[in-house]
Amino acid sequence: MGDVTVGGTRSDVALRARPRPGFGRATLALLVKDLRAELRARDTLPPMLAFALAVALLLAFSLPGTGEGVGAGGARRGLATAQVVAGFLWVTVLFSGLIAFARTYESERAEGALDAVLLMPLDRGALFAAKALANLGYLVVTEAVLVPVFALLWGIDAGWAPFAGVTLLVDVGFAAIGTLFASLAAQTRSRELLLPVLALPALVPVFIAAVELSAGLWSGSGLAAVSGSGWFAILVAFDVVFAVVGGITAEHALG
Repeated sequence: MGDVTVGGTRSDVALRARPRPGFGRATLALLVKDLRAELRARDTLPPMLAFALAVALLLAFSLPGTGEGVGAGGARRGLATAQVVAGFLWVTVLFSGLIAFARTYESERAEGALDAVLLMPLDRGALFAAKALANLGYLVVTEAVLVPVFALLWGIDAGWAPFAGVTLLVDVGFAAIGTLFASLAAQTRSRELLLPVLALPALVPVFIAAVELSAGLWSGSGLAAVSGSGWFAILVAFDVVFAVVGGITAEHALG
């Protein structure tokens, strides 16, 4: 009975007195935990890559005349071809990303640890940030494999540095929106069906902007013209709004 104190056992008192980890430290710890789990299980990234490559090869046979390359055949025809190819690319990224978002909390749920994680004395905004960063990493790796395949299949050879910037902006918004709605659907039974229903309406402007900006770059428009367009402003606005909203509402989204 020597370890009992007035307020409970010494271990309980020590647990209550332990300082709450900072936002950055908690985010890094949770992110490392998720990445290690993915390295062991490999149940998110391989399905994303397999799906993306299969769709890319299937779409390669659906657009005739791709041997001339994107942007060939005159300005109007070149822009039309660039819009079609950009649409193919971003639709493939969209559905590949939904695979990752559907599994955002799957490792915790499979081990029955989701409630334990939510009871931990940390900011749930850090949990949202860690999940969003992990999903962002999956998207970047998938695109690092997928974009060269598209470039090879459709002869894309224009605007790679600006395109990388546009891709990063799209990925940030995609990861923020997808992780937010994955958090909302995490506690539901039909989360795999509910996630696309919730997320797709918010993702439509992001991917329209991605298609328009990518097509503009591939058809010869310069960085100044693309960054000055309304779609670029919409993309930046969605990134900022959903990153902030996700961090603020994470406390309530997870229940």
